[in-house]
Formats: sequence, C-alpha cells, structure tokens
Amino acid sequence: MTWCVALNLRSSSMSVSPLLPLIKNDLALSYATTGFLFSIPTVGMAVFGMPGGWLADTLGTKRTLALGLVTILAGSALRATATGFLSLVLWTGLMGAGMGISGPGLTRLVKERFSDLPGTATGIYTSGLITGASLGSWLTVPYLLQWSGSWRATFLVWSGVACLTLLGWLLLAPAGAPPGGGSLPQLSGIWRDKTVWKLNTVFLLHNLFFYCVASWIPTYYHELGMTLQGGTLLLTLFMLVGLPSCLAIPYLSDRFGGRRAGILASNLIIIPTLLGMTFFPLAAPLVYVLIMGFSSGGIFALTFALPLDYVEPEKVGSVAGANFLVGYSGAFLGPLLMGLVHDWTASFTAAWLVVLVILAALMVTTLSLPRKPVGAR
Repeated sequence: MTWCVALNLRSSSMSVSPLLPLIKNDLALSYATTGFLFSIPTVGMAVFGMPGGWLADTLGTKRTLALGLVTILAGSALRATATGFLSLVLWTGLMGAGMGISGPGLTRLVKERFSDLPGTATGIYTSGLITGASLGSWLTVPYLLQWSGSWRATFLVWSGVACLTLLGWLLLAPAGAPPGGGSLPQLSGIWRDKTVWKLNTVFLLHNLFFYCVASWIPTYYHELGMTLQGGTLLLTLFMLVGLPSCLAIPYLSDRFGGRRAGILASNLIIIPTLLGMTFFPLAAPLVYVLIMGFSSGGIFALTFALPLDYVEPEKVGSVAGANFLVGYSGAFLGPLLMGLVHDWTASFTAAWLVVLVILAALMVTTLSLPRKPVGAR
C-alpha cells in the first residue's frame, strides 16, 4: 500500500507536462506562465511539507497519509472542472498540498518499520513515485487524451486512481501508535542545525534539475521538429529508466554505505550527457534521456533516504518536511526560470546551461555532508 500511495504523489502532477502545449494554446499562455502551471504542485509540497512531517511525528503515519490522499483526491477531481487558468491554478495547488502532507510521512514510515534497511525500503517506495510519474506522462496523450477528447477530462481519471488508493489505505494499512514526537521547540531546533540545511540544499538542487528536465523535455524536442507524442515518449523514458537505479543504488548503499558516493557518481554521469543534449540535441536524444533518467533515479531515492542517516528517529518526519519546504520552494522556480530564459533568448541553450550550474552546486553540497551518519562510530 505504501507503494500505491507513492504512485499517487506523482501521477496526477506529471500528467500536466505532456499537455502543456495544448493548455498553453487553449488558455493563450506565455512560456513562462505555462512553466508556472507545471510548477504549482511543488508550491503545495513546499508549503505543506513541514506541517505534513510534523503531523507524521505527532499523529502517526496512517492518519497523516490518509489526510494527504483525501486532499490529492479533492484537488485532482476539482481540477477536472476548471474552466480557466486561475481555477486550474487553485485546484492544482490543492492537489500539491496533499502531496506535501503525504511525502514526509513516507520517510517517517520507513524509519518506523524498516530501520534495518532504510535505503532499500526508500528505494521501493520511491519506485512508486517514479512509476506514477511515468504513467502520468505515458498514458496521458496517446491514451487518456484520445479516449476522453479533452485535456480537462484526462485529469478526472487520475482522481479515480487516488480514490481507489485512499480506500485501500484505510482498509489495509496497519493503525500503528502515534509516535509522540514533533514538539514546537523541536521544530525550531531543526532550523538551527547546519546538517539539516545541507540536506535541504541537496534536496532542493536535485529537484531543480529534475523538474527543469521533466517540464521542458517534450516542448524542447517539439520545437526541434519532433512530434508531441515523440517528445512525451522521451519524457516517459527519462522517468521510467530511473526505476532500476532507484531500487539498486539505495540497496547497494545499505550494503556498502556511501549514499554520498552514489549521489556524486551519478551526477558525474549526468553532466556530460546534459552537455550533449544542449549542444547536439538531435544527435542521440534517446541515449541522452536514458542515461540522465537512470542516473537521476538513484539520486532521487538517495535524497529521500538522507534524513534517515543524519537526524534522530523522532525528528525524521519533521526534517523530511523541512526538505520539502526548502526543496520544493525553490524547485517550483526551475521550470518558470527556464521559461523566462527561453522567452528572453528565444532558445533553450542558455536555460540548459543554468541547469548545469545547478548540478555543479549539488556536487559541492553533497561533498560537504558528514561522512558518518548519526550514531556511527
């Protein structure tokens, strides 16, 4: 059930990216405002991540995740009724709030039930996030859009998926006892912890990279002459090939240690690949997305596992919420910034160079993390 909950935290939001050209034309939006539409869920995750983490530390994971799923369901269903840009922004933001409430609860759940293999358990539920993102991008244009005939109607399907998941979670998830942590003084102390700020920054920088690529890959290659379905396929593959690495790399980090090493090595693979996509985009687009997607999947899972290493058990939910607050507050600016740079320069080249700077900063911050986790000798 945890995997199914994770699937719902990405499927509805990632279904927007393949539809961006249609929404842009229908609502007469600029590239910048179109990028902002894709970024809205990250705003909800940022604002509600910290309350969600605190609720997981105080009320327990079952009730917190149920609340998050109810909010996702409401936002997804109401988004399907949107008749204009402002209402679409409002309901998409509500859906993002549910994602923010739920995300830190999953990290807390791993600490409660799988503390002996935190990386492996994190890899399993993050594979649900990647699967949801892949299905959201893959099914939307060639299947759901063709079947429903409207970009609005495709959103309603994802609300049905959230409804089924909510029912399954309420019926099947063990109740568990409230952990009893998460006091207000504890929360204030989190923001004074230098290690927490490093974790926040790592989470932020990788999310900036991921959301920039995921939001603009279809449009980037559509402008270069590829069909909309072809660009959507590249996006789907970018996310889908992250599945094996998000399972394998955290598992290896449990066996041999070195979550820092996994992040650094993966970034060293991504950087030259992104350079190739920037300056020789049509030379090997399939190779580019496969390499970047595989490497990104491992980093994605490891950034969720890092709080399990560096903070005390009773603070895990709250620190994961702090990651969401900082990480997604900045990450929502990524697609918007790329849209603005495109509007200013009439090309994507400068925008992708900004992403390369982000990756360099991620490597520097990862190197600054402590070598040993909390409690290690």
